[in-house]
Amino acid sequence: MIFIDNQQDFDAAMARVAAQPVVALDTEADSLHSYFDKVCLIQMSIPGEDLIIDPLCKFDLAKFGEILGNRSITKILHGADYDLRILNRDFGFTIANLVDTMVCSQLLGYEAFGLAALLERHFGFKVDKKHQRADWAMRPLPADMLDYAATDTRHLIALADRLREELTALGRWEWAVEEFARLEQIRFNEKDADEEPFRRLKGLGALDRRSLAVVRGLYDYRDGLAREADRPPFKIFSNDLIFEVAKVKPVTPQEFGVIKGVSGYHRGRYSRDVVRIVQEALAIPEDELPEKGEAKTWLRDRELEARVDRMKKARDKIAKDLKVDASVLAPRHVLVTVAQAQPQEPSDLDRIPYMRNWQKALLGQALIDALRGGAPKPPQAKLF
Repeated sequence: MIFIDNQQDFDAAMARVAAQPVVALDTEADSLHSYFDKVCLIQMSIPGEDLIIDPLCKFDLAKFGEILGNRSITKILHGADYDLRILNRDFGFTIANLVDTMVCSQLLGYEAFGLAALLERHFGFKVDKKHQRADWAMRPLPADMLDYAATDTRHLIALADRLREELTALGRWEWAVEEFARLEQIRFNEKDADEEPFRRLKGLGALDRRSLAVVRGLYDYRDGLAREADRPPFKIFSNDLIFEVAKVKPVTPQEFGVIKGVSGYHRGRYSRDVVRIVQEALAIPEDELPEKGEAKTWLRDRELEARVDRMKKARDKIAKDLKVDASVLAPRHVLVTVAQAQPQEPSDLDRIPYMRNWQKALLGQALIDALRGGAPKPPQAKLF
């Protein structure tokens, strides 16, 4: 393993990488330890060599960007979505000729598709997970953390070869190729300014509108503190505490102090602000409270929901035959979009922007039959 923290060593290493037909790639960021996360390490492996690059040293990474965009070099990643977004955000890089081993394992129907599970399955190699939540921005990094980081790419090339063989044997490699092409289009985008970020929390459906107003206020308050301190929001206080406060709605510091999960630190640091936020939420006029989540149009449209359910049954049957997770074949949002469009022929599915060509070939006729209310016909694609 070679640790690179200067321009000269980096340029020499990139010259070696650029001469290879394939390279394995990963990144480490510090999203668990700061609000404004950043790329802290870039790992690359070629046959016989593992490279750990330190981008925090601020040398010119242009040659790395050139390799990413070079279509003659295959880049192997596992779970590439996040890596591609932060590489685009921090450096403006994009990628060409990508293979994602997580996508491969999902299309093969693996129940466990994390990298550690795949390495154990194919190579009998057990990954020590003690550094999964490590702070990759710390310097210097100890040798065991660097070695852990290197294992994320060390076996990827061999793993990709095995997964491709399995996919090819099942006639599914072209499915994967289309998924890779979609991933290559990923770019980092700031979240829409008008989005209500508190709705990212899970469990909101059980709360009434007044409680949602409390959640919204606490979420925004915590986010502001996290930004100011450059710490992840969960290290300010937990989502569970937000929900407990929303249910109890304390209007005095004393009432806040006895809520489940509230520590002495919370009482001393946040009591006044939390009570103020609750009181403000209680004062909001009824017609200005946040809407409950089930106000979504498609959930109120029973006919639409019935069409989605029929297509879901057709999709699930095919997924069972293929031994692939149904959400991999067609996520629910795709079924909803198809149900809204109500295509009459499989060719009409070309108007559905979310559907891949392999999904249309595999599911198209069955979805059309389900929309019509008839029994699904066997898909045209060959089942293995």
